[in-house]
Amino acid sequence: MKRFFPLRRVLDLRLTQAHIEETKLARLHAELRGLEDRIHHARRERADSERALAQTGAATGAELAALDSFKKAAAAECARLESMAGAARRKIALQIEALAAKRRDARLLENLERRKLAAWKLEFAKELDQQAEEAHQARWRKQR
Repeated sequence: MKRFFPLRRVLDLRLTQAHIEETKLARLHAELRGLEDRIHHARRERADSERALAQTGAATGAELAALDSFKKAAAAECARLESMAGAARRKIALQIEALAAKRRDARLLENLERRKLAAWKLEFAKELDQQAEEAHQARWRKQR
């Protein structure tokens, strides 16, 4: 009796490739979350510094200049991080497409395996019936 699915190793490879793509996607999502956390932190720091200066009541010109410089630097940092987050989102979109393709390849082989298994079982049952018939006929001939 032959093996029912000779492409099992290929299916295992496709499943492994899909898992690798899932891992890459998870890494990209983690990178995006980190960027979003940094953006949130920079905005919070900027708001906190404005609030702290406003609570003092009287601010010197140097303090106002320092606050303005800090706000500009924070805005530039937020813009840089937003740009990086946008690039990360584009990478995620591409990775989702790659993952879908790998999953589709694996699913195709899984469906093929399922069909081949059904055909193999049918062929095996036929062979078993044929052998039983031959054994029965041999015993019947021997008894005559």
